[in-house]
Amino acid sequence: MDTRLTLNNKEGFLPVMEDLYRQQKKASVLYDNNGLTRYEGRVKGISKEATSASLLLEGGLKIPLSDLIAVNGIFAPDYSEC
Repeated sequence: MDTRLTLNNKEGFLPVMEDLYRQQKKASVLYDNNGLTRYEGRVKGISKEATSASLLLEGGLKIPLSDLIAVNGIFAPDYSEC
């Protein structure tokens, strides 16, 4: 049986990404960009706005936290059984 680590909600990605940012470790990300898209690289910044957070990644890519599906093998709850 395939098992994977799953968060209770997508907001749980924020501490994971903050930790990767502090340690300057690579993030392997799966996100929704009108279809599943992969990205691998370092987090260059995190924007925490009043209603949402976004990640600024190497190369200038900006991904809203709400679009994340998986980070380093940790999945959003709606993708726990894919």
